[in-house]
Amino acid sequence: MYTEILVATDGSDRSAVALEHAFELAAQFDATLHVVYVLNTANSPLGLDNVLTDVHNPPGESLIEEVVQEGREQGLTIEGHVLKGVPHETIVEYAIENGVHLIVIATHGRSGVVRGMLGSVTENVIRRSEVPVLTVRIGSADG
Repeated sequence: MYTEILVATDGSDRSAVALEHAFELAAQFDATLHVVYVLNTANSPLGLDNVLTDVHNPPGESLIEEVVQEGREQGLTIEGHVLKGVPHETIVEYAIENGVHLIVIATHGRSGVVRGMLGSVTENVIRRSEVPVLTVRIGSADG
């Protein structure tokens, strides 16, 4: 059913739990797991992010390397990518371009004003995705 699964990570504790779920699903369905970290360039002045990240290792690179290594040790078919762009747009575009059947992503479990003030990559992925999205809820409604 799911032969291509995408999991988005930002290195947080909540995304680590989403990674665990994605690993389990990939193993259960014998699926290729795509792990992505999106470097948010939405507010970068004049593409300054390209200069900074080309000179140094991009943020997220070591995280992705660790996750890919762990997945391979567990016998998974796994690939990892550090991408640049607006996170929710980049995640959805990657899913479409790579034939992903399921997106796994963490959510804070916040609601109301707190969610509205912070914005929500997860919520925007859900709204824009053409493929199913599995949200892994972490934490309580009060944050």
